[in-house]
Amino acid sequence: MVFALLAASATAATAQESGGLDLSGSLLGDASALQTSFESPAGISPGGFSQLTLNMVNRNRQFAKVEGTGILTVWTGAYAPLAVSQASASGLFAASAPDGSAAVTVELRKLYLAVFTSIADISLGRQIINFGVGTLFSPIDAFSVPLLSDLNYVRTGSDVVRVDAQFNDVSGLEAVSTITTSFSTVSSALKLYTDVHDFDLAGVGLYRGARNEMLAGAYFKGDIELGVYGEAVEHFISSPWSTYFEGMVGADYSVEKTYFFTLEYYYNGNPASPGSLGPVDLANAPAVFLNQHYLYFMTRWQLTDLIALSGSIIWDIPASVVLPTLQFTCNVVQNANLIVYGRYFSGDIRSGAPWPGPDFQYGIEVQVSF
Repeated sequence: MVFALLAASATAATAQESGGLDLSGSLLGDASALQTSFESPAGISPGGFSQLTLNMVNRNRQFAKVEGTGILTVWTGAYAPLAVSQASASGLFAASAPDGSAAVTVELRKLYLAVFTSIADISLGRQIINFGVGTLFSPIDAFSVPLLSDLNYVRTGSDVVRVDAQFNDVSGLEAVSTITTSFSTVSSALKLYTDVHDFDLAGVGLYRGARNEMLAGAYFKGDIELGVYGEAVEHFISSPWSTYFEGMVGADYSVEKTYFFTLEYYYNGNPASPGSLGPVDLANAPAVFLNQHYLYFMTRWQLTDLIALSGSIIWDIPASVVLPTLQFTCNVVQNANLIVYGRYFSGDIRSGAPWPGPDFQYGIEVQVSF
């Protein structure tokens, strides 16, 4: 990853001699604990991590853009074996100490080249593609998924080629396809989008080679006193032949730029049986959330320009499993934030099955941006 970023940086610097590069990043330190039960102090497992994030983008972006993000993380304590396991499932580089007490992971979150022409914008490489409109639930998005281990559910990057041809200021045709060595695992999509009376509308057709299925969908997003949005997708699987529906609707609202609210509902017409899913099945599942009905609610109270209190909850309705998260954020000095957080796991939020991990996670983070 380091060599890839250096090569991209050199290419961008050569191509943009008069502009150069904008470099930025952050340092994040986390000290936390995993606990199996509040009734058993012996069940506390301390852990933490130190994370370096580096971003680069060329300054002169009139004709082309090169952008990259690399993340180096050192995990300690209870987090080390979990990080190695998750990295292996995600295809990331990971190395651990012989006794398993520490581990290092390296992630290339983004690294792509975009070229802007009079006909279309073309980009190639690892990108974070927001193909749908959902904050957490997005059945129409075949190219990125939210990381449930992240406090803010950031989305993963995908190796894709993307072409966006705009007909005018509000309408266009977007094509995205994954970069893979086998056609049997390729995912491709076409999206025709427009704007009607300040509502974003789009029709989407997708193909997923890994499951040999076609998808047809649509989404909308607009404002009617509050922000409203939704997605609808019909799946057509050829072998054996079957169809099913996925959908989501959501709304967001703010009061005087102080109180912020988001609510989303997700429906999965092809729910999985929790007892039939092992670790490999979960890693290769066609969706992030595998039960039939889910709710997501998030609220943030911006007490001052420097202090915020936020909370969110994901609710697997049929299994009565919840994943609540609370965060307190304070900007202690310029470019430095203090974050105190806590989470509770009542089960596996993806499938509703019993949760093999800890019941509680809580800790404190310090993040310095540069």
